[in-house]
Amino acid sequence: MTDKQKRFCDEYLIDCNATQAAIRAGYSTKTAYSIGEENLKKPELKTYIDERLEQLHSEKTADAQEVLEIGRASCRERVLWVVVL
Repeated sequence: MTDKQKRFCDEYLIDCNATQAAIRAGYSTKTAYSIGEENLKKPELKTYIDERLEQLHSEKTADAQEVLEIGRASCRERVLWVVVL
């Protein structure tokens, strides 16, 4: 994968618009549509995009432990607030 192709993939992850991603990655505006379409068909680029999507999803999804910690903190705050009143 070239640096420009990697930039294309990273830009594509912003808005899932292949034409705009190609333009932002530095491809010609005249060929951006066809380059974007072509890049999305390349197995290496598709794999990279899929892996990054999974990684971004994991980073933005709270795991069970985080949810429990937030819930406990929220519960403690409510108890402290009632005691102060």
